Amino acid sequence: MSAPNSLLLMPYPQHLSPSSGIFQIPSAGSIVLSCKVDTIVLPAARRLQNVISKALHVTLPLSIGTRSSVQAVCSFSQNPDLPAQAYEVTIQENGISITYSTPEAAFYAVATLKQIIEQTGKAVPCLTLRDHPDFGARGLMIDISRNKIPKLETIYRIIDLMADLKLNQLQLYIEGTPFAYESFPKVWELETPISGEEILLIDAYCRERYIELVPNQNSFGHMEAWLSRPEFNHLAEIPEGFMLPEGMYAADFYPEGLFMRPGTFHTEDPKVLDLLETMYDDLLPYFSSDQFNVGCDETYELGLGKSKQKADELGKGQLYLSFLQEIHKLVTKRGKTMQFWGDIIIQYPELIPQLPKNVIAMEWGYSAEHPFEEDTRKFKEAEIPFYVCPGTSSWNSLTGRSDNMMANLRSAAIHGKNNGAIGYLITDWGDFGHWQHLPVSYAGYVHGAALAWNVEAGLQADVSGYLNRSVFLDPSGIMGNLMLDLGNYYKLESGLSRPNDTEMSMLLRSKLGNVLIVEQLSDQHLEQLTNYIHSIEERLEEASLYCEDGELVLSELRNGIHFVKHAIKLGFIKRQLVLTPGQVDKKILSEQIQDLDVLLHRYRLIWSERNRMGGLEQSVSKLLSLRQEYQTLLEAQYSH
Repeated sequence: MSAPNSLLLMPYPQHLSPSSGIFQIPSAGSIVLSCKVDTIVLPAARRLQNVISKALHVTLPLSIGTRSSVQAVCSFSQNPDLPAQAYEVTIQENGISITYSTPEAAFYAVATLKQIIEQTGKAVPCLTLRDHPDFGARGLMIDISRNKIPKLETIYRIIDLMADLKLNQLQLYIEGTPFAYESFPKVWELETPISGEEILLIDAYCRERYIELVPNQNSFGHMEAWLSRPEFNHLAEIPEGFMLPEGMYAADFYPEGLFMRPGTFHTEDPKVLDLLETMYDDLLPYFSSDQFNVGCDETYELGLGKSKQKADELGKGQLYLSFLQEIHKLVTKRGKTMQFWGDIIIQYPELIPQLPKNVIAMEWGYSAEHPFEEDTRKFKEAEIPFYVCPGTSSWNSLTGRSDNMMANLRSAAIHGKNNGAIGYLITDWGDFGHWQHLPVSYAGYVHGAALAWNVEAGLQADVSGYLNRSVFLDPSGIMGNLMLDLGNYYKLESGLSRPNDTEMSMLLRSKLGNVLIVEQLSDQHLEQLTNYIHSIEERLEEASLYCEDGELVLSELRNGIHFVKHAIKLGFIKRQLVLTPGQVDKKILSEQIQDLDVLLHRYRLIWSERNRMGGLEQSVSKLLSLRQEYQTLLEAQYSH
């Protein structure tokens, strides 16, 4: 039996008071709904039934109404005076009582009881627990647009994890065509998008767990997949594409500059709004949510092309705001509350008060140093509701950036709470091929959820313990810390500041002849990384995973480690090209080609386990280009 003060709960409750004694859960008895009105919590009561059945192999029937003949193992009763989403759990020697404010609060109470019962078994310690969230909206956003579109069963698995962690909002980020727009079948006919009917299934699965599935479709910038097509190209601000301005990309990664496909709408063309209306009317009817995230971030070329003259007259900020207001009209016309990314408007703080007061600004930033305190204060002073939106730091990392992730999540929680954020959204992106496997993001989901519910306790959350106990089911206690350590390999790189990247990830995406990227990356750095990643690999073989997808998780982590090891060897090759331009040991190159072939083969097999096939070839395209560069260099060695 575990004493109350030794219980490992995630998220940790706001108040937990232990008392003496235990309650021995009997083999006979009932889960009691005190009166007929309590049937609104049937989902929570049935969940408790399932928890007890699975953990204790005891089947308890449901009973409505109190009777002397019925032993109440656990009773539910409503107290509307409690704050929204608040609940109380009292465990005494004669039973468990749950008092809730709303149905979702009862569901959260069961989520806490689930963890207690899984740790204590039938002998549950007596205690009193009072709980409520620090952020009303606690969400997770998954990028389904950069090649990787999850299968339905993958999404359901994520939703189940969210339910355990008391997250209550899910967003599937859409740019391009990961959704099957019925008005534009030719746009996605070669893809494997999520259909409207599948959205209905996901929406229902979410609602059963008190999670709001919020539609999320970018609507201003990041429209490359549409604007690069001939039928929509004329709607672009710069139809021919453009060079990203200096300072907006890593110069050592793109020494020749960075060309961008057309990605931002020309705001003055009325046909843009016609296109958005059609897209919205294809997408929104499948969601029960009354909110809609329209994106509108990173409008890089706004005011640099067709609208330059107007931007010079009005200012680029005003041009952005005017189009945002037009989008707002489309959204409100459809009965939705508009969410939008706040990165552009925050650059023009004098315009923030002109935003409609019924929008929600999504303040995002993914580095440990992001100015959440300063930025959120601007929205607070303008009386604009806002979320804080940190990230998992998984993308462009191969296996994560753990310390940055934790610092970023914590900063968002602290300053979001202090400045009155109404929501906390954990973002999980997939830039440049979405090479990281799903389990790499779990630590970010867990730590973010802990902070979103209870900021103060979340700062000391035992993330690795929860991963071991409740996600990976690893009695060896190895996997949780291993995941965090694996995500910290980046700290042994050269130390250059890369807010959304690791140097190993960039090595795999850069041209073989681009040796600028290794100027600061010495042989000593690469040797340290080699030793570090080998030690992680050895520890991984000692882990014992009993979760349903345990073998797949191990395969995914081995593949992630393989990515890092291949990048390290590539770093040595680039270092050799610095010393002897054009000359590399033929044996090393041949081995690297074979190693990449194995890496790609395993990556493709693992991809198909959780994800749809559409997007896979785009995901590996840079790796295939790298292989061709290896081959060309090898042939050149033999010609000398």
